[in-house]
Amino acid sequence: MKCRSASVLVPLLLAAGSCDLLPRTVYVEFDRETFDRERAAWREAGVKDYEYRFSAIGFSYYYGTIRVEDGVFVEDVPDAGHDGIGFFEEYSTIDRVFDAIEKMFLRFDGTKQSKRDMYYTKIIVEYDRINHIPTSIAYRYYCPPNLAVDGTFDYRIGNFKRLNQSDKAGLD
Repeated sequence: MKCRSASVLVPLLLAAGSCDLLPRTVYVEFDRETFDRERAAWREAGVKDYEYRFSAIGFSYYYGTIRVEDGVFVEDVPDAGHDGIGFFEEYSTIDRVFDAIEKMFLRFDGTKQSKRDMYYTKIIVEYDRINHIPTSIAYRYYCPPNLAVDGTFDYRIGNFKRLNQSDKAGLD
Protein backbone atom coordinates (compact mmCIF):
# COMPACT_ATOMS: atom_id res chain seq x y z
CA MET A 1 0.00 0.00 0.00
CA LYS A 2 2.87 2.39 0.75
CA CYS A 3 4.31 1.92 -2.73
CA ARG A 4 0.96 2.67 -4.37
CA SER A 5 0.57 5.93 -2.35
CA ALA A 6 4.10 7.02 -3.21
CA SER A 7 3.56 6.26 -6.88
CA VAL A 8 0.57 8.62 -6.90
CA LEU A 9 2.09 11.34 -4.69
CA VAL A 10 5.44 11.73 -6.47
CA PRO A 11 3.98 12.46 -9.93
CA LEU A 12 1.56 14.97 -8.39
CA LEU A 13 4.40 16.82 -6.67
CA LEU A 14 6.47 16.85 -9.86
CA ALA A 15 3.50 18.16 -11.84
CA ALA A 16 2.84 20.89 -9.29
CA GLY A 17 6.47 22.00 -9.38
CA SER A 18 6.59 22.05 -13.16
CA CYS A 19 3.42 24.17 -13.29
CA ASP A 20 4.91 26.66 -10.81
CA LEU A 21 2.13 26.05 -8.32
CA LEU A 22 4.60 25.85 -5.47
CA PRO A 23 6.11 29.11 -4.20
CA ARG A 24 9.85 29.61 -4.58
CA THR A 25 12.23 31.81 -2.65
CA VAL A 26 12.92 35.13 -4.36
CA TYR A 27 16.11 37.12 -3.88
CA VAL A 28 16.18 40.76 -4.90
CA GLU A 29 19.31 41.89 -6.71
CA PHE A 30 20.49 44.96 -4.78
CA ASP A 31 23.89 46.47 -3.92
CA ARG A 32 23.34 46.60 -0.17
CA GLU A 33 26.98 47.38 0.61
CA THR A 34 27.00 50.61 -1.43
CA PHE A 35 23.54 51.52 -0.11
CA ASP A 36 24.69 51.17 3.52
CA ARG A 37 27.91 53.12 2.85
CA GLU A 38 26.09 56.03 1.13
CA ARG A 39 23.39 56.13 3.80
CA ALA A 40 26.01 56.28 6.56
CA ALA A 41 27.87 59.09 4.74
CA TRP A 42 24.59 61.02 4.34
CA ARG A 43 23.85 60.68 8.05
CA GLU A 44 27.41 61.67 8.97
CA ALA A 45 27.12 64.85 6.88
CA GLY A 46 24.25 65.98 9.14
CA VAL A 47 22.43 67.93 6.43
CA LYS A 48 19.04 69.00 7.81
CA ASP A 49 17.94 71.93 5.62
CA TYR A 50 17.73 71.30 1.88
CA GLU A 51 15.58 71.11 -1.19
CA TYR A 52 15.59 68.91 -4.27
CA ARG A 53 13.71 68.18 -7.46
CA PHE A 54 11.81 64.92 -7.27
CA SER A 55 10.34 62.99 -10.17
CA ALA A 56 8.27 59.85 -9.82
CA ILE A 57 7.68 58.05 -13.08
CA GLY A 58 5.29 55.12 -13.21
CA PHE A 59 1.62 54.27 -12.84
CA SER A 60 1.25 57.54 -10.93
CA TYR A 61 3.67 60.40 -11.25
CA TYR A 62 4.96 63.51 -9.56
CA TYR A 63 7.26 66.30 -10.73
CA GLY A 64 8.20 69.07 -8.33
CA THR A 65 10.46 70.50 -5.66
CA ILE A 66 10.63 69.20 -2.10
CA ARG A 67 11.76 71.43 0.79
CA VAL A 68 13.04 70.05 4.09
CA GLU A 69 13.87 72.03 7.26
CA ASP A 70 15.50 70.54 10.34
CA GLY A 71 15.16 67.11 8.70
CA VAL A 72 11.36 67.43 8.39
CA PHE A 73 9.35 67.72 5.17
CA VAL A 74 7.78 71.19 5.09
CA GLU A 75 6.68 71.82 1.52
CA ASP A 76 6.34 70.45 -1.96
CA VAL A 77 5.93 72.67 -4.97
CA PRO A 78 4.53 70.55 -7.79
CA ASP A 79 5.13 71.59 -11.37
CA ALA A 80 2.16 73.20 -13.10
CA GLY A 81 -0.57 70.68 -13.81
CA HIS A 82 0.66 68.13 -11.28
CA ASP A 83 -0.84 67.13 -7.95
CA GLY A 84 1.03 67.39 -4.65
CA ILE A 85 3.42 64.75 -3.30
CA GLY A 86 0.54 62.73 -1.75
CA PHE A 87 1.10 59.16 -2.94
CA PHE A 88 4.89 59.63 -2.90
CA GLU A 89 5.20 61.08 0.59
CA GLU A 90 7.62 58.30 1.55
CA TYR A 91 10.11 60.12 -0.72
CA SER A 92 9.61 63.51 0.97
CA THR A 93 13.00 63.65 2.75
CA ILE A 94 16.30 62.02 1.90
CA ASP A 95 16.11 59.92 5.09
CA ARG A 96 12.68 58.70 4.00
CA VAL A 97 14.02 57.92 0.51
CA PHE A 98 16.66 55.65 2.06
CA ASP A 99 13.96 54.09 4.27
CA ALA A 100 11.66 53.47 1.28
CA ILE A 101 14.41 51.73 -0.70
CA GLU A 102 15.30 49.51 2.25
CA LYS A 103 11.62 48.75 2.91
CA MET A 104 11.11 47.51 -0.67
CA PHE A 105 14.23 45.37 -0.49
CA LEU A 106 13.21 43.78 2.82
CA ARG A 107 9.60 43.32 1.69
CA PHE A 108 10.56 40.91 -1.10
CA ASP A 109 14.09 39.60 -0.50
CA GLY A 110 14.08 36.00 0.72
CA THR A 111 10.29 35.69 0.50
CA LYS A 112 8.26 32.89 -1.03
CA GLN A 113 6.53 33.92 -4.26
CA SER A 114 4.68 32.03 -6.95
CA LYS A 115 4.65 32.68 -10.69
CA ARG A 116 1.18 34.17 -10.18
CA ASP A 117 2.51 36.98 -7.94
CA MET A 118 4.04 40.30 -8.94
CA TYR A 119 7.24 41.06 -6.99
CA TYR A 120 10.45 43.04 -7.20
CA THR A 121 13.49 41.30 -8.63
CA LYS A 122 16.01 44.14 -8.74
CA ILE A 123 16.58 47.55 -7.17
CA ILE A 124 19.03 49.82 -8.97
CA VAL A 125 20.23 52.93 -7.14
CA GLU A 126 22.65 55.60 -8.37
CA TYR A 127 24.14 58.10 -5.93
CA ASP A 128 25.44 61.66 -5.84
CA ARG A 129 29.02 61.07 -4.69
CA ILE A 130 29.29 64.54 -3.12
CA ASN A 131 26.09 64.65 -1.08
CA HIS A 132 25.66 60.86 -0.73
CA ILE A 133 22.03 60.85 -1.75
CA PRO A 134 20.20 58.55 -4.16
CA THR A 135 19.72 60.32 -7.50
CA SER A 136 18.07 57.50 -9.41
CA ILE A 137 16.01 54.61 -8.03
CA ALA A 138 14.64 51.95 -10.37
CA TYR A 139 12.55 49.03 -9.20
CA ARG A 140 12.39 46.09 -11.61
CA TYR A 141 9.81 43.41 -11.09
CA TYR A 142 8.47 40.11 -12.26
CA CYS A 143 4.97 40.33 -13.66
CA PRO A 144 2.95 37.17 -14.29
CA PRO A 145 1.77 36.61 -17.87
CA ASN A 146 -1.91 36.89 -16.90
CA LEU A 147 -1.47 40.42 -15.49
CA ALA A 148 -1.37 43.45 -17.77
CA VAL A 149 1.04 46.06 -16.44
CA ASP A 150 2.01 49.22 -18.23
CA GLY A 151 4.54 51.31 -16.39
CA THR A 152 7.59 51.28 -14.20
CA PHE A 153 8.59 52.34 -10.73
CA ASP A 154 11.39 54.85 -11.28
CA TYR A 155 12.35 57.89 -9.22
CA ARG A 156 14.83 60.73 -9.81
CA ILE A 157 16.31 63.26 -7.42
CA GLY A 158 18.20 66.24 -8.79
CA ASN A 159 19.13 69.89 -8.18
CA PHE A 160 19.94 69.11 -4.55
CA LYS A 161 20.66 72.32 -2.62
CA ARG A 162 21.78 72.72 0.96
CA LEU A 163 19.88 75.61 2.49
CA ASN A 164 21.91 76.03 5.66
CA GLN A 165 25.65 75.97 5.23
CA SER A 166 26.20 75.46 8.97
CA ASP A 167 25.51 71.74 8.40
CA LYS A 168 28.53 69.51 8.93
CA ALA A 169 31.01 69.53 6.09
CA GLY A 170 30.22 66.82 3.61
CA LEU A 171 31.44 68.32 0.40
CA ASP A 172 34.04 65.65 -0.29
